[in-house]
Amino acid sequence: MIAGSEAAAVRSIERAAAYLLAQAVGHFAEAAHEMNFLHRAGFTGLAERQSGDLFARATLAHLFLDIAGALPQASFAQEFQAIARHEADALAARRLAHRRGGWSYFPGLPELPPDADSLAAVLSLFVRIAPELTPLCEGAVDAVIAGTHPDGSFETLIVAPEDDGRERMLWGIRHCWGSGRDVDVVAHFCHALWLWAPERHIERARQGARYLLDQQRPDGSWQATWYVGPAYGTALALRLLRETGLGVTASERAVRFLLASQQTDGCWSVGPSGSLQTALSLLALGEADIDLTHGAMRRGCEALVTRQLADGSWQASPWIRMEIGRATGRTLAIATYKSVTVTTGFCLRAIAFAQARMNSALSQ
Repeated sequence: MIAGSEAAAVRSIERAAAYLLAQAVGHFAEAAHEMNFLHRAGFTGLAERQSGDLFARATLAHLFLDIAGALPQASFAQEFQAIARHEADALAARRLAHRRGGWSYFPGLPELPPDADSLAAVLSLFVRIAPELTPLCEGAVDAVIAGTHPDGSFETLIVAPEDDGRERMLWGIRHCWGSGRDVDVVAHFCHALWLWAPERHIERARQGARYLLDQQRPDGSWQATWYVGPAYGTALALRLLRETGLGVTASERAVRFLLASQQTDGCWSVGPSGSLQTALSLLALGEADIDLTHGAMRRGCEALVTRQLADGSWQASPWIRMEIGRATGRTLAIATYKSVTVTTGFCLRAIAFAQARMNSALSQ
């Protein structure tokens, strides 16, 4: 941020934090993802309407820890850390005992297996705030690692031979979700391994990073399978490359892509729902170690401040995408998920990191 906008940034942070704290009181109900999985289409859930909030709440817990770490003196910092700890305990209690993968995006849907993306979110949260809970993830991690391909990639969906309901999960993979290796999930899972036990998993993390290098798009971005737009997948890839010390040239190409994608108003997406892509693009640039005083970073943060709503939130932007039927080669529908709470969490993180950099510069 620039000096003239510092006061606006401080007010923005305080209002956004108050909004998120209010959502925490209600157990982040707004962040739940609800979808219909009809019995006539072959699904066998007890209810056709399924609800899942595990991944969103794990993500919010990470964002709370990031924000509290960036602004440790903020009035809300300790409360943010306490909420993250509470979420870690809640996730531990929701581990699926009858499926080795442990955590499923829609735990009540028999046809959806646990996935390495959810596992990564849970494991990395345990490492950060509740390390004594990490043993709960060991069996799931072993299952993913056992299926690693020679190029360092692995399947996103986790199905073990001993799992209850294995045939229903395999049906879902064949008819709905498809199998495959997803760059966003590889980047996320390898990052979790790096956090958890880098001395044990350093070569696996580097294998995953090399796989990402092979998957970089000609324009310098990485396209995620399960997320809307290129920003989040690019951020995840850049984080792993930075951690493993690989792909300097690839990271430079990604930065050029991100800088060229910024709009004249400072945002990375046109229209009223572009706040999330802006926050995610700022996250990606930060993972590439771009100085937070860089003009693009400053203009992006200032654009977010101007887009904030009166209640302290930002308008929900699509984040997660699921291609229903992609396994058959004919996508029947693309279901997207968006949340005011999650969007606000990412936007607050972007502004908090910019404010922390401003505070650091003023103290020097």
